[in-house]
Amino acid sequence: MSHTKVNTDYLYLYGVILTEEIRTSVIPNILGIDEKVATTKIYKDLAAVITPVNAQNFSQEQIDLQLKDADWLKEKAFHHHEVISIIHQHFTVLPMSFCTIFQNESNLESLLVDQYDVIYQKLLTLKDKQEWNLKVFCNHEKALSFVLQHNDEVLDLRAQLASMPKGKQFLMKKKLEHLISSQLEVEQSKWWNEIKQELTSVVSEINLRQNWGKEVTERKDEMIVNCDFLIDQSVSKLFMNNVVTIEKLYEPLGCTFQVTGPWPPYHFSRTTKEIL
Repeated sequence: MSHTKVNTDYLYLYGVILTEEIRTSVIPNILGIDEKVATTKIYKDLAAVITPVNAQNFSQEQIDLQLKDADWLKEKAFHHHEVISIIHQHFTVLPMSFCTIFQNESNLESLLVDQYDVIYQKLLTLKDKQEWNLKVFCNHEKALSFVLQHNDEVLDLRAQLASMPKGKQFLMKKKLEHLISSQLEVEQSKWWNEIKQELTSVVSEINLRQNWGKEVTERKDEMIVNCDFLIDQSVSKLFMNNVVTIEKLYEPLGCTFQVTGPWPPYHFSRTTKEIL
């Protein structure tokens, strides 16, 4: 990646980094999304990582058409991620969304000028930080067994049911089924709060995402947690050690953990004022 003036119809923006870090780190050569070398556009303390793209191929109309092509989307989205990952290995980066494009350098500069303070402050909060993702899966049978044996409300209702005449047990059994189902959710929510509390000391920010269904995960067990953590890279080993320790505590309840990272701070790059 070199510091050259871009002369093209459109500019593809990967992300923004801190100018001061360019002075102390070697900038890797990156081939852009349109097979042209990536460059930087500098404004004060901000350096936008950009690459020239063909105006016709990357017009909004053409992009809308290409997004319907699964192969094109997979290839280009993966490239976008790979470039941001490379940048993140060397610099603090504020990642941009896939296909963030400017018609000319003047428009890009306007963004850097108008939102300079917002972008700069966000980059400072992301300095030396990494994103990690934790997914917690739960075996239904094991979790259900725990609820049946340890949940006070369920144990109380089961005791009442055992002492009832058979004629009254039918409705009570239905009530018990609903109670078991609801208490299973209560217990799993409690487990997550306990897990989160145990990790709080090594985590800067938390982003809870929607759980994925089995049709996505292709697993037999249910996903009960899908969460991103922003952590200081200096405590990444401690974070992983804590996760391993916590997982052992929840294995008897049917829980298994899946951790991925480190990632660029995709889910912590939102600003109080949206950049685009």
